Amino acid sequence: MISYLLSIRQSVRILLVVIYVGCVAALSLLPMQDLPQVPMFRGEDKVVHFIMYFGFSILFCWTLKTELNFSKLFFVLLVTVSWGILMEYLQLDMHIGRSFSWFDELANSIGSGFGILVYTLITRNATANLTSGSV
Repeated sequence: MISYLLSIRQSVRILLVVIYVGCVAALSLLPMQDLPQVPMFRGEDKVVHFIMYFGFSILFCWTLKTELNFSKLFFVLLVTVSWGILMEYLQLDMHIGRSFSWFDELANSIGSGFGILVYTLITRNATANLTSGSV
């Protein structure tokens, strides 16, 4: 399965990450009253931030083919964290009933870091299995 995902054409990867980033931007910049109000538990929005940026970093790593390339991995971290900061500042600047939150940005950053870590571990194991012939 992993080898199949790693063989998908670059143009498809780029398209998927662009669509995903568009969804993250839309969810980040819509007024609160336009989003579903589903109360779950205190701080659930931080979990949502974590999951959004976890997925963003995995897709971005996959798009850039970062397998064990630490400069690309650092670039992914820099871009995803910067995107989160930009979204937070735009929420503040657009006056749409949303506000800047360092806690949201912390959740974004932790999600990005974990996404990069998970992607690296999965691709490293998949690459090791492919080279040893045990797949």
